[in-house]
Amino acid sequence: MQIVNHWPTNSFPQHRNRSSLCVSIINSAVQELDARGVDLQRLQADWGVSITTLRQPQLRLPAFLGRRFWEVARELSGDPAIGLAAARQNDPGQMLGLAYLMQMMPTRLASLQMLVRYWPLLAGHLALQCMERDGLLCVALVPNQELFPAIEEVDCWGALQVQHLKGLPGTRNAVCELRLRRSVPIDPSPWLRLPVGKIQFCAERDEVALDIEALQELRPTGSPAVCAALEDALERYAVDTLKPSILESVADMVLGSLAAGPDFEQTARHLHVASRTLHRALQREGWSFNAIVDTQRRYLAGDLIQAGELAVSEVAGRLGYREVSNFIRAFRRWYAVAPRAFSQSRVCSQY
Repeated sequence: MQIVNHWPTNSFPQHRNRSSLCVSIINSAVQELDARGVDLQRLQADWGVSITTLRQPQLRLPAFLGRRFWEVARELSGDPAIGLAAARQNDPGQMLGLAYLMQMMPTRLASLQMLVRYWPLLAGHLALQCMERDGLLCVALVPNQELFPAIEEVDCWGALQVQHLKGLPGTRNAVCELRLRRSVPIDPSPWLRLPVGKIQFCAERDEVALDIEALQELRPTGSPAVCAALEDALERYAVDTLKPSILESVADMVLGSLAAGPDFEQTARHLHVASRTLHRALQREGWSFNAIVDTQRRYLAGDLIQAGELAVSEVAGRLGYREVSNFIRAFRRWYAVAPRAFSQSRVCSQY
């Protein structure tokens, strides 16, 4: 296995490894839900975020809110494949601008390099890791934090990569295989309709395996002036979103302090704001400190139990529970099953 080392891996350091994402992917999903007749008022009430705030061009969402969005979207749509459907929608934001830029590159390999360069602006909570393995270029989505993204978000990113890299009609499809960590859906047909050679569920990593020769096939290029304008827009977005919001900062601190027990007053001091000011700032966003703690604790509990690398007692300690019995009761309240049953619920196969 060879890790590709000539890719732009140090671009936008203040966005890389940051627990937030741009709203383009969320806007695409909202468009899909709206087209299906989903009640958007119910969506924003259950999600805890006002839909109108998504119109702010420089908005970045904390990663836990991205996770919460897909949870609500799945519940309201009743569609486990909602992430795949969202990938077919276009949002006139950073994601669409980058998609146009990628289309103008002379090869799909150059398109992929452009995606890697600007990826931190799209999803700082995830890294794109490129490796040459068995004659293929494998591009993996790797979480930059303990909290995993929703499986629907991974589905969406995976489907978008397939769209961008499969090639135009008459060219060789560069996407040999899509590998997903998620368990096999009850109805896998939406995934099987993706234009890829093979789908694997319960994989070790979320990744696409690409034909390197196909990626290097030449194609018509776009206008240099248009490419420069698109890159300028992405660079401006990077500058405008350098400073994290209060909500993003609080969520990041909470996630890092779950084992010790997040403390509101200590968080306020760390952010150099009065506790009343912090309380009002979170209230304006529709959240409380305790709700942020409980939501992230719930998600991380599910992730750690399903990963199966820690004993239940170790997971309890990681989440700040001194008594394992208290953690098990909380887990049952969150997921309606005991931790052991939850960890055994995955169904694995490949197609």
